Amino acid sequence: MRILSLDTSGGSSVALVETGPGGVSVLDRAEGADPRRHAESLAPLIAGVLDGAPDPVAVAVGTGPAPFTGLRAGLVTAHVFARGRGLEVLGVCSLDVLARQALDVLGPRDGTAEVLVVTDARRKEVYWARYRAEGLDDVARLAGPEVAAPAVVAEAHAAALAEGLAVAGAGTVLYPELLPGTPGLPVAVDPAVLARIAAARLAAREAGRDVELGTEPRYLRRPDVHPAAAPKRAS
Repeated sequence: MRILSLDTSGGSSVALVETGPGGVSVLDRAEGADPRRHAESLAPLIAGVLDGAPDPVAVAVGTGPAPFTGLRAGLVTAHVFARGRGLEVLGVCSLDVLARQALDVLGPRDGTAEVLVVTDARRKEVYWARYRAEGLDDVARLAGPEVAAPAVVAEAHAAALAEGLAVAGAGTVLYPELLPGTPGLPVAVDPAVLARIAAARLAAREAGRDVELGTEPRYLRRPDVHPAAAPKRAS
C-alpha cells in the first residue's frame, strides 16, 4: 500500500511510503525545519517526493497535538490533496508516532517497555502522553494526551521516572532538568513511522476492530481569547 504521509506538529515532514507484508519501504522523504512556514513549505515538499513516483493510494497525516497554525496547515493540505484524487485520509496522533519510534529503539523487553512522550506546546508547557507497545507496528496509550507545565508532568510521573521510565520528544531538549531524555530516543516525528501505524490500523479496521484513524485536530490548548462578558443592564 503506497501512502503519502505528512506531519506538521513540529517542522514539516513528508514521506512517500510503501507498506506491505515485508515491512515499510520509504520511496522518498523531505523535511522543512522552519516551524513557522508550514503552509509555504508543504506543497513543494510533497511535489518533490511525488516527482516521478507512482501515485499514492491513501494519505496519512499527524493530528497533533500541536499549535493551531502548523497543525491546521498539515490537515488542510492532506484533505485538499486527497479530495482531488479520491483518496482516504488516515489520521494518527503525532505523539503515537514518537512513541512507536521510541519503542522500536527500546526493543521488545517482553512487552513491558513504556515511554513518556513530551513535545513543545509553547507558553512554557508540553504536550505529553504515556505508552506501551501494541504489537510490532502500533502503540497503546496509557495516559494523555494532555498539555501541562513540565514540572507538573515530571511530578505526575516521578515514581516511574525514578525507576527509569524512558522519555522521548522535543520536550526533553527544552526542559532537560525536569524531563531528561533517554539517550538515543527520537525528538521529531518520522512520517514513515506515521504511515506504518496508519497501515496497521487500517488493516485492523478491515478485520473488524475499532481503531483510531480520525482526522480531528488535537489542539488541547485553552483558548487565548475569551468571549467578552455581556454588558450589565442599567437598573
